Amino acid sequence: MGALAIAGSALATGTAAAEPLCPDVHWIGAAGSGERGPEATQNGGMGPVMYRSYLNFQQRAAANGQTVTAEPVVYPATEVPLDGGILDWAGFIGSVDQGAGALANQYATFVQRCPGSKVVVAGYSQGAMVVHRNLAALDVSPNLSAALLIADGDRRPEDPTLNLGTASLQPGERLGVAQDWPILAHAPAPLPVTVGSRTISSCEYGDPVCDYDPDSDDDEVSARAIAIHTSYAKGDYSWVAPLNQLVSMAPAPVVPLPAPVPAPIPGV
Repeated sequence: MGALAIAGSALATGTAAAEPLCPDVHWIGAAGSGERGPEATQNGGMGPVMYRSYLNFQQRAAANGQTVTAEPVVYPATEVPLDGGILDWAGFIGSVDQGAGALANQYATFVQRCPGSKVVVAGYSQGAMVVHRNLAALDVSPNLSAALLIADGDRRPEDPTLNLGTASLQPGERLGVAQDWPILAHAPAPLPVTVGSRTISSCEYGDPVCDYDPDSDDDEVSARAIAIHTSYAKGDYSWVAPLNQLVSMAPAPVVPLPAPVPAPIPGV
């Protein structure tokens, strides 16, 4: 598929064994809202936050002698309809659903081709929701080494994730915006510990996507809130170091040996 072609060329980086058939680690990155329009050909197709996170991750992995490839989740990443009606929001949720399905298919395609590779799934904003909605199903996958959720609209403070950012330091139980209307938004249930312990979630206080305040006056806080939500691209990417640690500690997937072929019986 097209995404895997990208992974094998423009985004494939690592040590001297350039463009290995199967890398040590494969990164699947999901762009945020509006980052796959004309910008789809930039930042590896995964938006600036995810692409810079990937580059930082890859550099650290390469220093340890690991090869890393990457591919973007191929989905609409529809703009947030800030002033839209219910049909506009239905289109946004449809984009999330398409992204969740695309990630599931791309993940399955990759691990079928490279069953011995570790995989990182990562997303920002709407892309984090795309990743989050796959985590419960991917929990049983031996290839899933770690997940990264930045400004996750499906954030649940009680999830057993490694939480970074100022939102986790505040009292109260503010949720991701989709969790505030879970039935309409198809928001997922709490994560099991087995996958939550492999997941980093970063959210800043006042972010209208991952730290939604249902009592806020949108007209007054919109500019400030949007500035918080877009600040991750200018941050210090402090989530990358612990992400590398999670991947390093994860056991390598065990690839089953092929069944032996019986030797032919003489004279038969």
